[in-house]
Amino acid sequence: MALCKDPVTRELNKRGYNLVKLPRVGIEPMDVLGRDGTSVEKLGSISEVWTSSGPLPSVGAPTAVAGIGGERTSDLDVGIGLKLLADALAGLGGGISLPSLSVAFKQARTVQFRFDNVESTSVTPFALGKYLASGTLDTSNVFVAPYFGNDETQEYIIFDVLKSDAISVTAKSERGTEVSADANALAGAVGANVTVKGSVTGSTEITFKGHAKVTFAFKVFEVVFEDGTWKPSGVAPGDGVEFALPGEDDEAGPAILLKPGQLVRLK
Repeated sequence: MALCKDPVTRELNKRGYNLVKLPRVGIEPMDVLGRDGTSVEKLGSISEVWTSSGPLPSVGAPTAVAGIGGERTSDLDVGIGLKLLADALAGLGGGISLPSLSVAFKQARTVQFRFDNVESTSVTPFALGKYLASGTLDTSNVFVAPYFGNDETQEYIIFDVLKSDAISVTAKSERGTEVSADANALAGAVGANVTVKGSVTGSTEITFKGHAKVTFAFKVFEVVFEDGTWKPSGVAPGDGVEFALPGEDDEAGPAILLKPGQLVRLK
């Protein structure tokens, strides 16, 4: 089941965010993404190729975000859902196998997710614009010209990310009633970096909490470097942005979603 009409995705899109397929650390404000055809690469931070006379913008202190953490996703087929859960737990620092998850959620036919403890970390567009207003692009860098000097590519700067250190999962039966999962088995399999909250004998909601917050959504500006100046434009998320697409593509590797309805690789 795709999440294009999912409550979480709708709320994120309404606020201008795109959803990350594989929540993980290492996606931060000031990161640059380069798109060449259908492939998207994280190129690094803009400060690595741009020397400005102005100071590097300070990333603001994390601020709590209301109205997102309380939303659950739509019901996901348990096979797809547990694959996504394994990926998300890997981002949180917990390694757990799909067979172990299947045993713990053996009564489930569908699952729902909810992000908890959601925070926003960002730089302001004004601060970013001031930093880009004057300076020098390092054209000696071999990765600059193929992107910033190429009309066939697109470049994006991330300026806002949403992070969470906890994911709650609710399991349901074929009839849509909530069923228990084996929290005790999960606690023994997920590893020391992630804690599991739920009753020992069974719980209809299991919460996995990591030590570090992982990025699960982001906002970007598309930027063009032309005639020595930067030209930014907004990139609006669309209804087609999804948390993941079911099927064989799920096994093709880590990915992010950047434009409406388009799945792109982040290698």
